[in-house]
Amino acid sequence: MRPACFCVFLKRIGGGHIGVDNRSEMAPPPSHYYDTFRLAGAGLARVDSLGYFSDVNQHFCEMIGHPDDVLRTMRFQDITHPDDLNLNLDVLDRARRGEIDAYRLQKRYIRANGEILWADLNATMQRDEKGEIIGMISIITDIGAFKRAEERMDFLLNELAHRSKNLFTVVLNLVGQTKADSVDEFRRQIETRILSLAASQDLMLGEQPDIASLWILIDKQLSAFVAPADPRLIRAGPDLELGPASTRILGMALHELATNSCKYGALSVPEGRLYLSIERTADPDRVIIIWREQDGPAVSPPARSGFGQRVIERMVAKALNADVTLDFDPLGLVWTCRVREDNLRI
Repeated sequence: MRPACFCVFLKRIGGGHIGVDNRSEMAPPPSHYYDTFRLAGAGLARVDSLGYFSDVNQHFCEMIGHPDDVLRTMRFQDITHPDDLNLNLDVLDRARRGEIDAYRLQKRYIRANGEILWADLNATMQRDEKGEIIGMISIITDIGAFKRAEERMDFLLNELAHRSKNLFTVVLNLVGQTKADSVDEFRRQIETRILSLAASQDLMLGEQPDIASLWILIDKQLSAFVAPADPRLIRAGPDLELGPASTRILGMALHELATNSCKYGALSVPEGRLYLSIERTADPDRVIIIWREQDGPAVSPPARSGFGQRVIERMVAKALNADVTLDFDPLGLVWTCRVREDNLRI
């Protein structure tokens, strides 16, 4: 049986001091206090000693997606994400043992529609004259935007670390593959290739109005890694018009593919071959872009999926609404992108 709901009232006692009066038979609070509770811009909730919501404000109802009459039949345990429940219960146990009177933590709630709500919870205990907990007053703030920004920052830091490591490896490979008859000629070739590599980085980040087609994008990206007339490159198929968004995402994918090929694949050895093709399908609106490596070192799937693989597969598929496959064929890596031609113009 659920315990009676208690409310804490402040009252004036002799000498102007403020005391606490615990009442099980509650008189309604002054209307302006209730209006503060009802209209507050943060989620407010009163919870009894078993975890049931005894009162909630409209903002909290909107955050969770349940009306107040439904929430008042539920416990906070019912809408707490399972992975965060033990953390919440642990600090509550500390409060029951008298170690703390309040706590604050970040946790996930489950909304009525199943979505996750990240929130900052600030809970204060209500105790009776024996010190036993009779309820809690909770302030709940939506921190979803902060968490998304935090995830975005983590993503960017991981990307920065990934690209920095790749750049060092690529530069070492460029040095190793550069042949010259003199120191001056060697320096000139290295400078040219490093400047091309820097241009390849710029292609991934900014709009490039001079890139109007896929073959132009491919040539510009590969120029950082191989000479334009390199016999290891074999091209076939019609050209395709590109828009700014598809230029950026395909530029990132091509850069990752070329980097991996230069480090581990066909472009890491003189006898390697890279076949690039664009094919039309029976559906006149759909095309297939294929990157196929041959005659390079034996290929095996990576032990884990890194940032580069996520770019090559998931980001291209999501951004262009495309079907993307990455096949770690022992004879050579194959990347295939099946996409509607209209989606390449975005």
